[in-house]
Amino acid sequence: MKRRSPGPWRRCCAALFALLLCLSMFPWALAAGDVLPTEEPLRTSAPAAPTATPPVDRACRAWPTMEAPTPEPRFSPRTATIRAVGDLMMHKKQLDIARQPDGTYSFDEQYAFVVGSLSSADYTIGNLETTVGPVGKEGFSGYPRFNAPEAMLEAVKDSGIDFLTLANNHMLDRYFDGMVQTVSLVEKHGFDFGGANRSQAEMDAPNVVEVNGIKLGMLCYAQHTNGMERHSSVRAKEYGINYLGKADFAADVKKLRDAGAEVVIAIPHWGAEYERQPGTYALTMARRMAEAGVDVILGSHPHVVQPVRFLEVKLPSGEAHRTLVAYSLGNFISNMSRPFTDMGIILEFTLVEKGTGGFSIEDVGYVPVYCWRSGKSIQSLPAPKYLDSPPAGMSSTRVSQMRSGCQALQKLIGSGFPQWTE
Repeated sequence: MKRRSPGPWRRCCAALFALLLCLSMFPWALAAGDVLPTEEPLRTSAPAAPTATPPVDRACRAWPTMEAPTPEPRFSPRTATIRAVGDLMMHKKQLDIARQPDGTYSFDEQYAFVVGSLSSADYTIGNLETTVGPVGKEGFSGYPRFNAPEAMLEAVKDSGIDFLTLANNHMLDRYFDGMVQTVSLVEKHGFDFGGANRSQAEMDAPNVVEVNGIKLGMLCYAQHTNGMERHSSVRAKEYGINYLGKADFAADVKKLRDAGAEVVIAIPHWGAEYERQPGTYALTMARRMAEAGVDVILGSHPHVVQPVRFLEVKLPSGEAHRTLVAYSLGNFISNMSRPFTDMGIILEFTLVEKGTGGFSIEDVGYVPVYCWRSGKSIQSLPAPKYLDSPPAGMSSTRVSQMRSGCQALQKLIGSGFPQWTE
């Protein structure tokens, strides 16, 4: 009997069953081998020829680069702490004390107590109220026509003073030649200076100094020179001394600003001696300076301390402007005995750069300075530091005078400006 061959439907069912059986066994085969087989599958025909693949535009198809945002630069203000003192006098007793047995002079002892106070600032300013160096046959002398040995400049420099104003009523005490010699010796000892000039070109040049990267424009003026200009060369009045009455404050400030000055400091020698309040002349000149754009005014000449104030003014542009004014810093060292002439101040202020431009004047305060005069010495010292522990040899009377002097200064200057120890 002939066997009947299976029909198409049966053949399809058998093939489907075989396929399902293979698929059900495939995962088990993978589990047993852990990895897929690496052999190439058998090719049933020759491989097709490779076709050219168009280049990929990576710049377009790559994921965009995400860069970290650039931080805003942090503003770091420039600052400079300035200290200023009043009159550095040269009375006969100071000369006598400084004279050594061999005929030389040493003034170091007279400044020994204040070295720490003066050198603690970034820059220190003082008024040199004497000519320096012998002129002709005239020797060294005190009041009324001051002339000091060069050794004085050595002590002043070592004490920490950086800038000397030479515009004062005693700068022609040895006439024009003595003034020129003083300027040269001040320059020789490394001071910055202003107010007295050896030539017209020196007078015309803008006086700009740099402290901690901050450019300070310096203006120094004298109200008068005790009439000594009438006995000196005409050059003294033409260009030798910067006289306050001849000054054009607006032009002077502009000259400094054009030369790069960022802060302008004026140092006028003005007012009436021994008066503890500024007179009309100083008040008027201070306001004119402030309205011309001067930032700080440091006065001297009265030989006593006068108030410290801020002046609020408007510049010609209409912009508000604030000027710090010390009408008189008093004596720094002298042999004067009139009331209040034994006290002066070391004024301190800090210039702080503003992010919007310009500088603010901050942290204004002062150290009372007492000039201790005894039989064999004259020494300036920061008074508050020694109220409770006076230096050896200081009498109780002097301590009491020093204490009352500090109290008088606190009342005069007011609570708006702190009194510091040193």
